[in-house]
Amino acid sequence: MDNKKYKVLLVENDKLDQMAFQRLVKTKELPYDCTIAESVSEAQSILRADRFDIVITDYSLGDGTAFDILDLLKDTPVILVTGVGDQEIVVKAWKAGVYDYLIKDHKRNYFNTLPITVENAIKHRQMEETFDRKQKNLEALFDAAPVGMLLVDESMIVKRVNDAIRQLVGREYLQIINLPFGSALGCVNSTYNQKECGYSPACAVCPLRKAVESVLDSEQPVHDFEIQLTLKVEADEIAPWLCISVEPVMIDGRKHAVVAVNDITERKQTEEKLKEAMEMKSQFISTVSHDLRTPLACIKEGVTIVLDGIVGKISDEQRNYLDIAKRNIDRLANLVNDVLDFQKLGTGRVEFNMQKNDITKVVGEVHDTMLSSAKDSGVDISLELEDNLPKARFDRDKIIQVLTNLVSNAIKFTPKHGLVSVSVQYYGEELVIRVNDTGMGIPKEALPRIFERFYCVPRPGKQIQGTGLGLAIVKKIVTMHDGRIEVESEVDKGTIFTIFLPLAGGAMPEAVPEHADGILDDILVKNSFTQSPDPGMSI
Repeated sequence: MDNKKYKVLLVENDKLDQMAFQRLVKTKELPYDCTIAESVSEAQSILRADRFDIVITDYSLGDGTAFDILDLLKDTPVILVTGVGDQEIVVKAWKAGVYDYLIKDHKRNYFNTLPITVENAIKHRQMEETFDRKQKNLEALFDAAPVGMLLVDESMIVKRVNDAIRQLVGREYLQIINLPFGSALGCVNSTYNQKECGYSPACAVCPLRKAVESVLDSEQPVHDFEIQLTLKVEADEIAPWLCISVEPVMIDGRKHAVVAVNDITERKQTEEKLKEAMEMKSQFISTVSHDLRTPLACIKEGVTIVLDGIVGKISDEQRNYLDIAKRNIDRLANLVNDVLDFQKLGTGRVEFNMQKNDITKVVGEVHDTMLSSAKDSGVDISLELEDNLPKARFDRDKIIQVLTNLVSNAIKFTPKHGLVSVSVQYYGEELVIRVNDTGMGIPKEALPRIFERFYCVPRPGKQIQGTGLGLAIVKKIVTMHDGRIEVESEVDKGTIFTIFLPLAGGAMPEAVPEHADGILDDILVKNSFTQSPDPGMSI
């Protein structure tokens, strides 16, 4: 027993039994605060004025029986003690809520077990009170939950719902409770068969019912699956989008499922509108970019003809301005190409030609292509290939685009007499391709952002123009090959880009529209028309 003192009411009209009980409490030092009533009327008077932790009562009392006081003891455990061994009385006592039943004997041996019986009865009541509190708290949480909540039993009958569900389906509590799942929610297809379960010719399988059945069978929860149902609310039909989670619970030894229902219709509608707007904007950018190519090609051709003196001799000043124009035309053309490439990659419109290819030939082609650019910049370029490199599955043109971009950047950011080296090794079922330069390097704080769209590394006094899309395109292409790209750099010492390209190539992931497509319509202005004029142009 614990140290708490229990308030005990003994209802007993036998003086000897009263004395024996008092002697038991004193001898065993039981923590009882005892009150004694000798009749039904006295016990009723005491019980109306006070509450007790436990009541021990004889069955036969002078002015009635123990059953005459049980209606005052709904929340108090009762131990019935009697010398009348009548089975009918025992059954009646259990039905009336009596905790235990002890038989008197002339030697009063029942007193030996009485303390344990009292302790067990009190603890049992305390456990019931704790459970009741928890149950009430759970019910309060259930009812107050901001999302819809249903309790469904093994027969797919709804046993409880909260206000959020009633508001969703537009029904009163009694119009939902104790109904089959489909009918309770008002599913328009729930009346096609006698079970009204949601299975009908209109829906071969009800995914919501299937999820609940799966949870009841496996006792494993299902979280956050989305479904659109058509429900009948009064005379109208609505088609809300719902996010569903189902948790298994045991209640009174039977399996139940708690179904949490979150109405996400508004979010879905917003997503659909955003998707449409992004698609329109994407098409607009793509169309504008394509339409820019033709006039840019014509302008470049015209400038080139004049620069070459085909239409007449030009002065040094004219040549200077035409050179500036040609450089900016090239820059704008590169911008348009980057925008189109990035747009296609971001919206999944690029088809990858995944074939077995020889990386040696691919890297050699990039090396040969970039030799002229390296020579013009006064930069040496080297190539180092491991012997017997295996073939790998990749899109040849896309990997050439990746390597050309990296080598071009390395040349652009490496001063005269610097070195750009390209190497390829085979390690752990991957091709490891490195592009290393001895250029100006990347500041440590800029490294986490270099693959972001439109990000250009800030270089005070050394800024080099670019679209800020090249490395973003590189990373996306590598990622879509199930590869990865890493970068190491130190300011004024150089940079190493390392590509890990799996031999198997991997399954092509489904491309998704980029969240930042909303700023693509500003690219041309941001990266061309608002940039600083060419350094060679005088204003």
